[in-house]
Amino acid sequence: MSDILDQSSDPIENLTIHNTTSSAIQSLTNETYSRGTTISSRLSVKKRLTSSLVKKRTIRDDEDGVRGPTGLRLLHSSPEPLIDLIFVHGLRGGSTKTWRKGNDPRMFWPQSWLPRETGLRNVSIHSFGYDSDWASTKPSILDVHDFGCSLLEEMRNSPHLRHNPSGPIILLGHSMGGLVIKKAFILARNVPDFRDRIKCFFFLATPHRGSDYAAILNRILTLSGIMSSRPYITDLTTGSTSARLINDDFGKYANELPIFSFYETLGMNLGVSSGLIVERSSAILGPGFKNERVQYLNANHRDICKFDSTNDPNYITLKNALCSAIDDILQDDSRIGIEKSKEQIRALRSYLGVSDRLEEHFPIVDGSCLWMGARADFQDWRDSHGESLETGETGLRKPSIFWVHANPGTGKTYLAAHVVSQLQNLQVQCAYYYFHAGGESSSSLGHCLRSIAYQMAMANPDIRQKLLSLHMEGSSFDLDDPHMIWKKVFKNGIFQSQVRTAQYWVIDALDECRKYRELFMVMKGEKSSFPLRIFITSRKVPDMDRLCRVLEDSANLTCIEIPFRDSISDIERYIRTHIDGIPTYTLDDKQRIKDRILDRSNACFLWVRLVLDELEQVYSNESILQVLQSIPEGMISYYERIIKTMGEKRLEKHITQAILLWTTAGSRNLTISELSQALKLDIDIDLPNVECAIEGLCGQLICVDPSSGLAALTHPTVREFLLSDAAGEFRISEPRAHGRIALACLRLLCSAEMQPPRSRRLLSSNAPRKEPSPLLDYVVTQFSEHIYGASVEDDKLLSTMGRFLKINVLSWIERIAQKGDLHHLIRASKNLKAYLDRRAKLQSFSSIEDITIADWSTDLSRIVTKFGDALLQDPSSVYFIIPPICPSSSAIHKQFGKRPDGLEVLGYRDETWDDCIASVDFKCGSMPSTITCGENTIAIGMLSGDIILYNHRSCEKIGVICQEHPVDLVHLANKYVAACTIRSVAVYDMEGNILWKNRMRFGCILLVSSNDSLIAISECGRLLKWELSSGALLEDKTFTYRSHNDNTKPSMFGGKSPFLASISPDMEILALGYTGGAVCLWDIPTGELMGWALDKKDKLASVLLFNPNPDINLLLVIYTNHDISLYDTWSGNLVNSHKYTNMGILSASCSPDGGTLATADTRGGLQIWDFESLSLLYHVISPAMSFRLLSFTSDGWSIVDATHFDMRIWSPAVLARRDVDKGQSTSEGVTPLTPIEGHYEVLRKSRITALCAHPSLAIVFVGKYTGQIFAFDTQTGQRVSELYSHSPEAFITQLAVSENNYIASSDADGVLQVWKLAISQSAIPTCEFLILRASLSSPVRQLCFSTDGAFLLVSTAQSDHVYSMQDGSCVGSLHFEYSERHAWRWIQGPNQDGDHHFILVNDHIFQRYSASAFPSRLDNIVIYLGYNLSGGDVETGIRSAFIHTESQILVLEVQHDSGFLSTSTVFLFDLNGVLDDDETVTLRPLNDLLPRYSRHFIGASERTKAFVFLNRDSWICSADIKNAMARRFSRHFFVPSGYVSSSYQVLPVKSADDNIVFCLHGELTIIKNGLRFREVQNLK
Repeated sequence: MSDILDQSSDPIENLTIHNTTSSAIQSLTNETYSRGTTISSRLSVKKRLTSSLVKKRTIRDDEDGVRGPTGLRLLHSSPEPLIDLIFVHGLRGGSTKTWRKGNDPRMFWPQSWLPRETGLRNVSIHSFGYDSDWASTKPSILDVHDFGCSLLEEMRNSPHLRHNPSGPIILLGHSMGGLVIKKAFILARNVPDFRDRIKCFFFLATPHRGSDYAAILNRILTLSGIMSSRPYITDLTTGSTSARLINDDFGKYANELPIFSFYETLGMNLGVSSGLIVERSSAILGPGFKNERVQYLNANHRDICKFDSTNDPNYITLKNALCSAIDDILQDDSRIGIEKSKEQIRALRSYLGVSDRLEEHFPIVDGSCLWMGARADFQDWRDSHGESLETGETGLRKPSIFWVHANPGTGKTYLAAHVVSQLQNLQVQCAYYYFHAGGESSSSLGHCLRSIAYQMAMANPDIRQKLLSLHMEGSSFDLDDPHMIWKKVFKNGIFQSQVRTAQYWVIDALDECRKYRELFMVMKGEKSSFPLRIFITSRKVPDMDRLCRVLEDSANLTCIEIPFRDSISDIERYIRTHIDGIPTYTLDDKQRIKDRILDRSNACFLWVRLVLDELEQVYSNESILQVLQSIPEGMISYYERIIKTMGEKRLEKHITQAILLWTTAGSRNLTISELSQALKLDIDIDLPNVECAIEGLCGQLICVDPSSGLAALTHPTVREFLLSDAAGEFRISEPRAHGRIALACLRLLCSAEMQPPRSRRLLSSNAPRKEPSPLLDYVVTQFSEHIYGASVEDDKLLSTMGRFLKINVLSWIERIAQKGDLHHLIRASKNLKAYLDRRAKLQSFSSIEDITIADWSTDLSRIVTKFGDALLQDPSSVYFIIPPICPSSSAIHKQFGKRPDGLEVLGYRDETWDDCIASVDFKCGSMPSTITCGENTIAIGMLSGDIILYNHRSCEKIGVICQEHPVDLVHLANKYVAACTIRSVAVYDMEGNILWKNRMRFGCILLVSSNDSLIAISECGRLLKWELSSGALLEDKTFTYRSHNDNTKPSMFGGKSPFLASISPDMEILALGYTGGAVCLWDIPTGELMGWALDKKDKLASVLLFNPNPDINLLLVIYTNHDISLYDTWSGNLVNSHKYTNMGILSASCSPDGGTLATADTRGGLQIWDFESLSLLYHVISPAMSFRLLSFTSDGWSIVDATHFDMRIWSPAVLARRDVDKGQSTSEGVTPLTPIEGHYEVLRKSRITALCAHPSLAIVFVGKYTGQIFAFDTQTGQRVSELYSHSPEAFITQLAVSENNYIASSDADGVLQVWKLAISQSAIPTCEFLILRASLSSPVRQLCFSTDGAFLLVSTAQSDHVYSMQDGSCVGSLHFEYSERHAWRWIQGPNQDGDHHFILVNDHIFQRYSASAFPSRLDNIVIYLGYNLSGGDVETGIRSAFIHTESQILVLEVQHDSGFLSTSTVFLFDLNGVLDDDETVTLRPLNDLLPRYSRHFIGASERTKAFVFLNRDSWICSADIKNAMARRFSRHFFVPSGYVSSSYQVLPVKSADDNIVFCLHGELTIIKNGLRFREVQNLK
């Protein structure tokens, strides 16, 4: 029984109806009454009952909105959902009404109170509603079984519950709802996905054995005449069969589960009597449920689930029980989930480059800012009509922006804090950000967007998962570029999530953002699937009207100025709140003070705040009066008065100046402990109590937040004042301030605390690290920002910086990597480059420090590019693993690359950083025609009609889309591939499925996308716009040529046809290039001609490029004579030009941020320019090509360069350039005086074509493309001998060497040679005599010696042959058809009773063949190797196979294709005891360690008895059998990408002395001592 007696008036009414009905029944059977009297009484009863029901139905109709919807709805989505709690109401209840006291939505405790409880932070809360309204006149056939079925199906279909398929569920039922949840649990036993998910039950006054009132109610409904009895009420009657069966079944399955049963203790007032609706004996399950916990609540049946407040004892009791149950469940089932969530949060923080905490906390003043909530326009912005969790609205919405502007000091920040507080109280998802001028991050739009994204991800699991997916897919971006952040994080991430609830942003002091205009530019035309509501405060900026016009068509924008009267009203409340702190005697005195302050305030909140702070420091009426009389009006005058007082404290004035300096020029606000250490480093002073010092010395200019402990300027105007001449002796010069802070930071970085370990032994010791200094985190992340802002004339700063880079730079890099955010290294690289560029304008690089800083500015960015993954996986690798592998001329290698116990690179090594980080052959027999880069994808359109897709990080081919005609243009838009041929425009998904295709009469010269549409410009000057997903035509507009030489109207037959086109990033301007040199600029929305980009000589354009940054209104034109010109996009005026001489430009591309231009010329040169100044920054020479296509990758860190035959990825360090500050041109202060000359390794193809290691000697043998065979010493890396050669025209394909010094080789012509080697005392091999020379009919696929070297097996594409090494004779041959072997490999069989044999693994079958009697089988043993590959992968071969003699373990590396990717998986099989049984056996892999982690098997170490492999993260690892079975392995060292080619041309091998041998750029590279580094890893 639940709300059978629901309203306060209902109990009496229900009882009255019952009594009257009983009397009527008596009358019908009593013969003393006449028939008429009986009928009259009966009618009277019906009339009275009908009247009551009409009244109830009226009430019910009024309450439809408060009863709550039916079905399962989400009330609260936890940011870390580990468990789900579902509320189920009872009879005539509702999903909202049952759990809420009254109609106040704040009393709906499951939604309003529980999410705030600490113990329920990982709980998502749901409420289930169903139709149990017995007062409805509609008949019902439903019973508890039906309701239980409905609940179960709602749970199964809920996207929120399906999202976490293994998450535990708690069911809580009130009254009949308890029976419903029991039934749902019983039914769930037959549903595999849910049978084990329900972990706990809460019963509130549930009639497990029925209630007498149910039978009474059914009798009433039957006698009413207008309603019928309800089956579900029958289920509630005492002793009902349904209730008994539910109890029996529930006892079978739930007797071990925790159950919390609560019973009522107060009776319901039933008019003539009162009583308990559900007795205690019925409300508890009793014996048989050993985990049932019984407790009473001091409430009646109706109020047992409704509470007065969070302090209600009943609420506290129930809440504590819930927390207890949740804690127990999570301890048992979700520890892994909690760790996973923590890892996800760490990954997200690293991806977005944000800290975990929000540092801004601003107090709100009680009663203030109420005027804002009373405004109708604010209410319209705040209140989402029908946009709640359960509506499921779809479609795209414009953002709603509420922009409040006012003068400085008028309380805008307090207003923003008030709005944040209000939104949080309403339990809506709100992200906020407070801008502060001065600090790098606190005034950066990029940091603001990343912080908002992080807050949204923490509040919403769908957003979090979407961003994590982007992170896992390899999406990367410049953390300082707001355009890329918006595109990649918001457009491609957050706006693509399944969020349905309104999302709120509150952004304070937008004018303090250096690039506030870009916020409006990125939002232009943007729509989201959820309501996005943005509240902004700022001063009135000069271009406010223009910015409003930018968004007028794409956002609902409301702009208001804080009304004077409302400011005065808030100030009055603020004064009233703080006036008690002033020591006055009477209320009249306080009133006079309040009036005096208010009259002089001029509506300046800040002025009032400072005046009150000053008044709190005096204690007599005379002093108060003196303060009031002496305080000037206006902030500048007030600040001048403050510093005059501060200047009088001469003894400690230097402390005041230092505190002001650090607080004003710091990159972010410092905590008290951080500031204390900063002052020690800066002015060598210890302050026992920094907070008191701040308050006493500069308390009116600096305040300390009591909640966060952060010291900050009281207002942005304080910073403006201190930077001005008005501050007098306290004036702060920014360059000098940054120089002082940089020096203090460098002192800490050069201290013993940052000293790196001197040996690997110290690194691996388990000694606990000391607690880091308070300021260390700030110094590690921010020191380079201060170097960038410091004066370049400070020699002391230069020398200290050079010292740091020579002694402690590696420990700094390690701490950066430990934070999981390598962007700080990129940022430092940019800052050091910018610092040196400014120095170069004053003097040439002459000092050692200049050279050191220049080298490290390059190294830092290249370390991230080359070793970023290794640093994140093992930050300590920067000490002993990374430096030896870096180029020999790099600073990191010269300083730290040679250590006695470190890695050593022998043989060939890079001398300098190679700017070309990857090269890929097309191998398709066709030339490229067009290129484009998307989010994580490179698309190359070919003349053959194919579109080849590559992953832009790994350069692996991930797809091919085939078309009939040559591809003219290709474009990547989100998850779509758009292509244009001479016949059509088509759009595909990334799997190559065609979505739509439209035929074209003319070819296209441009293909771009905007939001969800595709735009093409045809050769006839026609603009066509389609919906990207469906191909629906949205716009068709023609732009007809107009000459600038006359004013004639365009011909109706058209004029010239354009052959070049470009569209501005805001999609408003179209540039068309025509023959004759004309470039017309068109306004796209109106179709009107805006003007021309004119060249005086009418040169013909070959390239048109709008700058992709909306804030840089420039059009780049490259002419056929290769001149480069820049034009203003609005006026068409020439802005800049450059004369390009001696060579022709083949292609050009602009970086996504608009800062950099790349060009390629006919001499093989690649140039990088500053876009605005056209200053050459960088150039590199590569082999000359007559055809080249360029495109920047989406993150702007690399350039894709396509030629006739291949694709190169360039990533020169110059691309990591510092973003310019506000008011500074792109090139100002950052353009080098001379361009950097890049490095390119010309010979990138492998000159080594085969490689093998001697089984027991420290020698490796290589075969080259010239047919020569050489031997190398693995201890020195030197070539020790040239052994012999094949034909110079035939490269070596296979090499093998035996224990007894036989060597065999084959070439591309199928020629086989076998030689006997002689090994000198100095271990130098020479050829002793030729054993065998033979020409085979087909190419050799494998060479394999027997264990003792007495026999050689030669396997070709159609036959196998075994030769005796005694005389070179052929023992026997085995011929087969192509179809008989698919994935196969021969293995050297271990000696068995002196009988030598070979083992063939072919299509999972393991068989042994005699070596001396080949092709005879050694025995009848057949072993089936039962390994499985990932779903859908196609096995293509066995790359290597090996049997470890001592352990009898078979290692098998199986090659397979996954789509267009070729990879391999390593399996281990235990052969012990299997080879002794003459029968067919099936073997399974030992475990999943190597299959999951290994990429390539390298060999087995005789010293450690471990299998060595290259894992999927590119680390050399090893595992012996014991550790492999324990799911452990040792990680040794990282292998850079160039050491192992993606095509697996020549794989690395392990030498006999445990060195690892690689083929790098066609030469031999040996990593020595690599296996001595050992870090044990556990398989997760």
